[in-house]
Amino acid sequence: MRTGSKQHERITISLPPGYSKEIKKLAADLDLSQSDVIVKAFDTYRESQKRKKVEEIARFLVDEYRQNTDLVVLTSLDGEDFR
Repeated sequence: MRTGSKQHERITISLPPGYSKEIKKLAADLDLSQSDVIVKAFDTYRESQKRKKVEEIARFLVDEYRQNTDLVVLTSLDGEDFR
């Protein structure tokens, strides 16, 4: 399932010893190009970093809501019918 029709920007990177061989093997096992393996790995890493950032913000907001009673003053109205 090679995706040779996609446009890619060509770059040069240096990898630790053994990485190139592992990338080639993984690409063959997955029937992907080496570029596609790197792209998928980068996409996965980028998404995990975004998720980590959102989790950090959420943890901060939880603490803020616990400490700042002004933020939850109307909580008692949650679920009430306003008809």
